[in-house]
Amino acid sequence: MREKDSEEFDRAYKNTIYRNKSQYARKLLLGKPVTVICRNRSLDDFIEAAVKIRKDLKAALATEIFSLVEREELKIRINLIMNELIKIIEQCSGN
Repeated sequence: MREKDSEEFDRAYKNTIYRNKSQYARKLLLGKPVTVICRNRSLDDFIEAAVKIRKDLKAALATEIFSLVEREELKIRINLIMNELIKIIEQCSGN
């Protein structure tokens, strides 16, 4: 395979559900349907940021700088924020 063809194959392979290139190549060679996934990079970035926010909020909650009442209030607010983030993700992903 020429270098250009190999690069094209690799690019196409990365957009599939197959764990290794041989599975993907076998499907292509046998003329069987290939399962391709489409990713929304912006949504992936948003989810990554949301996960970081969640971890940071939980870490803040675990510190001893808040009173028991403040911690309970913070827990409620964190849950509200996470529920809103989940709604946004579901709307963006079409679920």
